[in-house]
Amino acid sequence: MSTSKKETEETFRKIIDNCNAGNEAGLEFLLHMRCIGFNGEDCLTGDFAHRLNRPFGANSTNVVKIDTILVDGFSSNLAARLINKTTLRDSGTVFEYAEIVFSEFTNASLLWWRSLRDEDAVFSREFSTVSTMPSPPPASQPSSEMSVQDMKTFYQRYIKCINDKTMTRNFAQFCQPELIHNDRKFSIAEYIPLISESQDAIDDLYFEIDEMVADEETQQIAARLEFTGTPVKEWGGAKPNGNEVEFHEHAIYQLVGGKISRVSSVIELDVYRQQMM
Repeated sequence: MSTSKKETEETFRKIIDNCNAGNEAGLEFLLHMRCIGFNGEDCLTGDFAHRLNRPFGANSTNVVKIDTILVDGFSSNLAARLINKTTLRDSGTVFEYAEIVFSEFTNASLLWWRSLRDEDAVFSREFSTVSTMPSPPPASQPSSEMSVQDMKTFYQRYIKCINDKTMTRNFAQFCQPELIHNDRKFSIAEYIPLISESQDAIDDLYFEIDEMVADEETQQIAARLEFTGTPVKEWGGAKPNGNEVEFHEHAIYQLVGGKISRVSSVIELDVYRQQMM
């Protein structure tokens, strides 16, 4: 790992550690200036820790566990999958939920933070343990590992295949014969409907890559995708109302032998449903 990549990862870990400890003073030199971007809004550095360790107000506490970290090979951008364990003091309710974060650093300090969390798990507030992603497997052959640029080109081709609706013909170029999506095992033929069903329900559904992080050392890709289209059928627990929609997904992909073997994703379903009201 290069020095800059190592510094970026170390800074991110220090931020999480200080937030978990409630040590706001420890964040002083880890956050860039007095105000950073937080999910599209300005966030004063003094408020940042509370957004992580008190996500549901003063009567809540939260402990963040880092599950997976990717640091981009070409920039100071980082993506991470976090597992949050929240306690609501009034009711004693304890629940866990996954969150995928994209962030950018400058001079070893956080510039902006953009995250999506599993809103269904947050809404249900039922205790269940969120499973962790396995450690990246060792390469079976060094020649099978892809460079940062190769991974980014690969992913752009993968998304183009989805937008072109050529998945049945071409997905074997991008996916292992069996792959894991959010802890469920699928064959390629079973995996395709996870995507094509949304295309059937949302007319002119278009996948746009908003952010991408590629880590050559772990052979992982993280992407923030923007979806646009006009719903025509019920999907995601919401019936269409004739309006166009815009929502996002954060996903992390593990490559093995140059193909996708595992996907962990969080979709902005709450935003989608609100647009259907």
